[in-house]
Amino acid sequence: MQDLFTHSSKNIEVSIRMLDGAVIRGAILQGHASSLEGVLSKDTPFLEFVSKDGQRKFIAKHQIAYVEPVEPLRKPVLVSPNDPRYVDCYGLLGLQRGCGFEAAKEAYHKLAKQYHPDSYSGITLPTEVERYLTDMFRQINTAFTEVRSETTRAA
Repeated sequence: MQDLFTHSSKNIEVSIRMLDGAVIRGAILQGHASSLEGVLSKDTPFLEFVSKDGQRKFIAKHQIAYVEPVEPLRKPVLVSPNDPRYVDCYGLLGLQRGCGFEAAKEAYHKLAKQYHPDSYSGITLPTEVERYLTDMFRQINTAFTEVRSETTRAA
């Protein structure tokens, strides 16, 4: 099954705030439009949307307060610590390099629970706070993936 949440020309990952205050996250199917603006300005009453759990929905445009694209997150790259693109995966997880897999898993679970966007889904938060939580959650997942691959290679 194709991952609907990878950035491609066919979908755009978004956070949508409805007029009733509900926030939904997933992907708007882009179709033949060249951008998010193109999808939103189409003369159709509904947006085709796929939620994070894979459910396909059609959302009435007149019920939407705003749509916010979820920016692609920088991924850790193997560069010098002096390089501005450097992300310290171990430091992000609060770990020392050379730790074991179980310690990494425990640190990951603790942070993932703390920053998971669903933990705050019933609370109205400022957009920048929602984006921060989402970005941190992604960074934590990416960092754990990198640390996990290093710890399993070392074992």
